[in-house]
Amino acid sequence: MLLTKLCLAVLPLLAVAQTSTTVQDAGNSTQRLADCASYAIPPSFAQYLNTSFLGERQSIEVGPVNYSFYQFGPLYAGATGRPLIMVSGQGASLGIWTPDLLKTLAAGRQVTIFDNRGIGYSTDADPEEENTILGYADSTVDLIDGLGLEQPDILGWSLGGFITLTLVTNFPEAVNRVVLADTSAGGQGTSATSLANLNAISTVLLSGQPLPPTYIYPNTDAGNAGLCRLVASQTVMPNDPTTPAQVGLQTPAIEAYLEGPDTPAYTALQNLTNPLLVIAGTQDQILSVQDDMTIVSMVPGASLLQYADSGHATILQHGATNGAVISAFLDA
Repeated sequence: MLLTKLCLAVLPLLAVAQTSTTVQDAGNSTQRLADCASYAIPPSFAQYLNTSFLGERQSIEVGPVNYSFYQFGPLYAGATGRPLIMVSGQGASLGIWTPDLLKTLAAGRQVTIFDNRGIGYSTDADPEEENTILGYADSTVDLIDGLGLEQPDILGWSLGGFITLTLVTNFPEAVNRVVLADTSAGGQGTSATSLANLNAISTVLLSGQPLPPTYIYPNTDAGNAGLCRLVASQTVMPNDPTTPAQVGLQTPAIEAYLEGPDTPAYTALQNLTNPLLVIAGTQDQILSVQDDMTIVSMVPGASLLQYADSGHATILQHGATNGAVISAFLDA
């Protein structure tokens, strides 16, 4: 139940919709979010808040699952980048991605974002059956096939990284290039620091205290600015509500993946041949950067991009920059 409590504590933070110089932080969720009301959104970010480029919501029946998704790009005429599909984290719907990241990525390629199976507006295969990360990976392959995508590139963040790693180590021909953000290979690839982080988070939650946003965005000028940009993003991105019951269905799969002694993704890393880029925040207080470094050390030719001013939401905090870096990697 730890990860369920963790996610439910963080989700209200990520779902807050407020319009929002440096933010002076009082060190708790309420104050940090309240401070975003006076945050002056820089023009460099404000330009992305028109999300008409997303187009209309779509849905597709893939086996027993009805997936909710958006598909957009390339935004530049004549662009020929390979399609990209993006897999989000625990309890996070497709609306968690920031528009600066999405629009930068979609400049040169078609991008697909979707609600994971059983999250937001996507249905689950069988709500009574215990989910596994391999099951999520298998369903994602089915979605790729259902959408007619031929070996797309794939990006996975946090839980989405678990799913992506499991997908690419079990079905390497289903995708081409791979991008991971703030994630873990699970099993022996889960560091003692990550497990200690989760225990510390459990202590906070069991005391009845809210989980500070520091676990997602560092309590620094850069972290607070990133948090406020996310708050602004939530006012313009699709709002696909996620319930506690939906989040709870993901929990057994996550716990088995992180704590299991023999996670298939970890044991298969050294045989991975898909080009790999890993993006990590060194201040991640949920999944330690050590986990990301383990992945890179085991995959021949893998690259690691670290941000010293970021935590678990590195992929969002530096949306436009990451979009440019990822695009260059995908186009190489």
